[in-house]
Amino acid sequence: MKKILSTILTTVLISSGLFAVDIPEKEKCIVETEGSPFAFSPIKDGIAVGCLGISTALSVALPHMITMPKYDEFTYDLDDVNPLDRKLARKYNKNLDRAGDFTVAFSYCLAPALYGTQWLCGNFDSKEGIKLAVIYTETILATQTAKCLLKTAFKRKRPYMYFDGFPEDELDNYDFEFSLPSGHTTDSFMNAAFLSYTFCKYYPESDYRVPVIASAYSIATLTAGLRMASGNHFLTDTLAGAALGSAIGFAVPWLHTLGNKISTDKTRITIQPTAIRLSMKL
Repeated sequence: MKKILSTILTTVLISSGLFAVDIPEKEKCIVETEGSPFAFSPIKDGIAVGCLGISTALSVALPHMITMPKYDEFTYDLDDVNPLDRKLARKYNKNLDRAGDFTVAFSYCLAPALYGTQWLCGNFDSKEGIKLAVIYTETILATQTAKCLLKTAFKRKRPYMYFDGFPEDELDNYDFEFSLPSGHTTDSFMNAAFLSYTFCKYYPESDYRVPVIASAYSIATLTAGLRMASGNHFLTDTLAGAALGSAIGFAVPWLHTLGNKISTDKTRITIQPTAIRLSMKL
C-alpha cells in the first residue's frame, strides 16, 4: 500500500511539472473570462446537501423498517419473465460481478481525475472546484435516494434467482430482490452525464468534449453490460438505471445554471458572489 501511495504521489508531482505549459485559448476554462456557469449559495446548497443526506440514509434504511418478502426457498420460473429479459438472463458470475464493481468505482474517479488534472495545469480554479464538489455531492445523494426508493418499491427478483448457484449471502439483506433499477448502471450513467454536462459548460470550445463524453458513456455502458452478464440484472433494469442516472446527472448541475447567467447574443450578465459583470459584444 505504501508503494502504491508513493507511486501516486510521485506521478502527481511529476505531472504538475509536465502540465505547466501554455494552454490553447479554446481549451481554457471560461470561469476566468466569463465567470462560473453554475450558481452556488453556501446556505441553500448546504441545506440541500443536508436534506439529501437524510433522505439517502432513510431510503437505505427503509427495507429494514418495513416488512420485506423473505426468501423461502421458492423456485422462481424464468417463463414468468418477459421474453426480452428472459432471453438475456444469466446465472450468477462472481468474477463479472466484481468487474462491474470496478467499473462503477472507476466512473466515480473520472470527474475528480479530469478536473484535478485541469487544476494541475492551472486551468481550473480551486474555489470553483469546491463549488463543483458540492454540486457533485448533491447529484450523488439524489441518485442514491432515487435508486434505493425505486428498488424497495419494485422488489424485483434478480436474474440469478432463476438459476442454480445464486449468492446465498445476499438473501438475508434483501439484495436478491433489488433488481430494478440497476444501481451500478444508475451510478455510472449519473457520473457520465454529470461529467459530460459540466465539462461542456466549463470548456465549451474544447476539442476534448467528444472524447470525454465518449469515454464516460463507454464506461457506463460497459458497467451495464457487466451487470447483465454477471446475472445481477435484466436488460430492462439496466435501461431504467441508464435513464435514471442520466436524468439526475444532467438535472442537478443544470438546475444550478438557472438564474446564474442571463445572456443574449450581444449582452451577457454574469452574477458572482462578489461582483456583477456586464459584457457587451458590439
